[in-house]
Amino acid sequence: MIRSIDEPTFEVYMRVLFFSWFFIVMSVGLSIGQESSGPLQFEEEIVHLGPVKKGSLVKSQFKFTNVSQEDVVIDFLSTCECTEAEWPTSAIKPGESATIEFTFDSSKKDKEESIDLDVILQNTDKDGNPMFYYLAYDYSFSPQ
Repeated sequence: MIRSIDEPTFEVYMRVLFFSWFFIVMSVGLSIGQESSGPLQFEEEIVHLGPVKKGSLVKSQFKFTNVSQEDVVIDFLSTCECTEAEWPTSAIKPGESATIEFTFDSSKKDKEESIDLDVILQNTDKDGNPMFYYLAYDYSFSPQ
């Protein structure tokens, strides 16, 4: 069989496919890394409380560290009526660690679910938008 010079070979197709795949993977990886970065690094973003007796109060916390080069201030924290939360009201300095403590009142729930805590910072991103974090905890009801 005589091959024309203009006719691409299997090796050429494979090289194009490999380099296309490589650049797509690298682009996705870089964009994911940029989206997940922020001034606070949480030890856990989801806390599993485990089995909870209906009617009990359960306390837990989210530990975090300011990994940025600037002070970070938590503006407010929003959650459901079954949760009371306390967070630092003063600036968290670079390298400093702190906690968001919460108390779950299981008497205000009838079924097992995941509860969100939305943390909104006074700090803004490069476009001037407030920075925020989505934290959560879950639980199950223990048999009575």
